[in-house]
Amino acid sequence: MLDTFVTVILSVGILCLLAGIFFWVKTPYYRVDEARMLKVLEMVLTGQATDNDWHMTFGMTIRHSPELEELRQQCVLIEEEHFIGESTSRYLFEAEGLKALKDVRDKLHSVQLLDNKK
Repeated sequence: MLDTFVTVILSVGILCLLAGIFFWVKTPYYRVDEARMLKVLEMVLTGQATDNDWHMTFGMTIRHSPELEELRQQCVLIEEEHFIGESTSRYLFEAEGLKALKDVRDKLHSVQLLDNKK
């Protein structure tokens, strides 16, 4: 009888401990900001970016900044027209796409400068 009582108490204690840990530990999330977008655009323009870098940065909707979301959508449109991937070149985009991405990078610089002045 005492063994059963101790087992139940220890089981409830362990369950409470696990529930507390799961409650305390939050689900991780990935949030794209101006610095990350700028870094990946620079990597793409210099031929250092991978498909994964591109898709992790520009493949998800940005909900916290309408300006960044607009730039992300421009990049997605450029991707649809000019993306060639890693298999044929160290660059992920054709020359026209790289030029268009350079323009987006310049816009991002201006947005970032405006945010820093506020």
